[in-house]
Amino acid sequence: MPPKEGKKKLSKAEKDKLKKEEAEKKAQEEEEARLLAHEEEKKRKRVEMEQAEERKKQEKEEKKERSVQMKELLSLLESNKYALDTLENQKRKDAKWARYMKCDGSPDPTVPGEINTYINLRLEDKNEGKPLDSLKQVEQDNVLIEELHHWLSDSGDLSVNEKASYKEAIVEIQNLMSKKLDDISLQVLCNATDLQDSETYNLQYTVKPANICLCIWGNLSKKRIKPFEFTEKGFTFDIPRMLSLTDCAFRILFTKYDHLSYQSSALYPKRKQKKEEVPEPEPEKIEEKGSEENQDGEQNEENPEEVVEKEDTQDVMAALHDLDEEDEDAEKPAEEEKPEEPEEEDDFEDPVTPEPVEWEDFDEDDDIMDLRAYHILGGVISFDLVELPPQPKQVNSWTITPLVCPPEIRKITYVADNASLTPIPKDKEGQEEKKREDKPPISISYRLPEDTMFVDEPLPGRWDPTLKHWRQDGFSDIKFDEEKRFFQFKTSYFGKLALFQDAHINMPFQSWEIRPRNVDNAILTVIAAVVDIQIEIKNDVCCLTQPSDRSEVKHLLNKWMNPSELIKAMRASGINIFPAEDSSKFVNVQTKDTLLEERIYEQMALTSSAMAYSWSKWNADADLHSIVYLGSESLNDEPLLEEDWSVYKSTKTRAMKLKTTEISDEFSDELAENTEFRSNLYHLMKITLSEEGMNRIEKTDYQYINCVQQLLQATKVLTYA
Repeated sequence: MPPKEGKKKLSKAEKDKLKKEEAEKKAQEEEEARLLAHEEEKKRKRVEMEQAEERKKQEKEEKKERSVQMKELLSLLESNKYALDTLENQKRKDAKWARYMKCDGSPDPTVPGEINTYINLRLEDKNEGKPLDSLKQVEQDNVLIEELHHWLSDSGDLSVNEKASYKEAIVEIQNLMSKKLDDISLQVLCNATDLQDSETYNLQYTVKPANICLCIWGNLSKKRIKPFEFTEKGFTFDIPRMLSLTDCAFRILFTKYDHLSYQSSALYPKRKQKKEEVPEPEPEKIEEKGSEENQDGEQNEENPEEVVEKEDTQDVMAALHDLDEEDEDAEKPAEEEKPEEPEEEDDFEDPVTPEPVEWEDFDEDDDIMDLRAYHILGGVISFDLVELPPQPKQVNSWTITPLVCPPEIRKITYVADNASLTPIPKDKEGQEEKKREDKPPISISYRLPEDTMFVDEPLPGRWDPTLKHWRQDGFSDIKFDEEKRFFQFKTSYFGKLALFQDAHINMPFQSWEIRPRNVDNAILTVIAAVVDIQIEIKNDVCCLTQPSDRSEVKHLLNKWMNPSELIKAMRASGINIFPAEDSSKFVNVQTKDTLLEERIYEQMALTSSAMAYSWSKWNADADLHSIVYLGSESLNDEPLLEEDWSVYKSTKTRAMKLKTTEISDEFSDELAENTEFRSNLYHLMKITLSEEGMNRIEKTDYQYINCVQQLLQATKVLTYA
């Protein structure tokens, strides 16, 4: 066999050569990979730069478009405001002229000379007419007060001195009314024997014009009568044994107005005063070498996010700089760098949203009524114990009439023995009970006014003339029969009484909806916590249409008024769905950007002839700067179905229709298919509504828009539902 050929061994030189070739090949591959990666990185960064540039262009275009749209919207709103101001100024002039030409003998309360002369003449007039006529005159005095309140609320261009003059006139007329009511009461008391009842031989007198009712019971017979009822008012009171043999009378005066609460500081909201922050003096800086570097190091440790962001920015800038250096030779012939031109500011500048107001807590005694949390319903009751003047006597053919000097009604001080109870020792318990029976609390049963809705048990209160506050103490054995509308309690004090209701009992709302019926015609529905409210809006007036099943508000149903009149009438009737400025203290509400909220009310009013809007459950989950609600085009006067509604979202810069529905499991900001966002709701509706819908909006009258806007702003449905 021939010898096997062995594998030829490589020489050292060949091995070195082979290693060198492999190293060169590997280096070439690495270089090619590096160049490829570099090219891909350049390409990626170029794409990112192009995308960033495109986004910048889009943002600039969006800002420009938003600026145009917002200026167009503001122009429309300002045009409407100018027309409204012109109309209101003309109405004021017409009202002033009508008042000047009025020839009914009543003074113009805004003219100091006229009202002062009128008050002086009324005080000097001692002629005793019929009590009914005198009470009607007092009611006319109250009309003058209402007129002054109207001018104060619609101040226009009133000066500070004019406002002060009006307020002073109001106080003087109120004092006049109080004096005249006492004079009328004294007149009745002095003629008690002529007016006495033929069966009981006591004075039982009632006179009732429109807004005042005077009831007087006088003890002429001196017989024991425990309870007595004024049937016309459904007012029953007990007469203590100790008073059955005295010359006394009970004067009960029912007034629909309240001239007392404005004197109480508890009526007015109190803002928290912001404490001015005093800047702390800066520590002296010790200039040492490297101190700045140390400070930078500490700042970097405290703000790692800023450091990372800064490093990332530097890396990107360095990479771009490298790219420029690598392509420097190729780009040298290209156009030289041009200085950046300053960008034009096309963005619409929003007003700054005011900071949320913080309110002081009620810091009065527990017995003091918080008039921000409770309000009077049914007017004020003056429940007074007064002296019965000596009565005229018949002597032969002569009638001897004693003079009351001074001619003033005299009140008897009576405070029940239990007004300030203290622990009683057992050995004196019987004596104390006997003593307390001398002056027991007065039991009162009262049929609630027919034109006032009490949806919960009222809270009785009494006026403290010394402290100028309504108080809750001095009442016991409180009972409320909601079905029969009777309220019963015992009071330890005579004086001014009133019934109070929680001012926020109907808040927050369960839901709300505003739906168009036609051009300049819509229905606002508020499902409140206790009652369901429906208000129809037509042109520049509105009326209450629901609840139609409550007799207490039948006097309001289908009565057309302007928004401010309707709000006042509804509150007086016990339907308060209008939050006060500090109601957020008492109600759990959705905290939203106030400027955004006001804008949405404006834009809803602008589009309310063709668009329906409603409450959305997603609004509670939206942040402070976003408001979510439902919307639907509605051209037929018919209730909308659940599938008709779409979810809309508004921020300060955008309004959009969302893909999310009210029955979706999760909320999403994704736009609905084939839709675009706009800078505001009004312009979004311009591309969303049908041609007929837009025609309706263009035909909508500015007075109707103002009426809708006032009601939406008064109810604050976006935050109180």
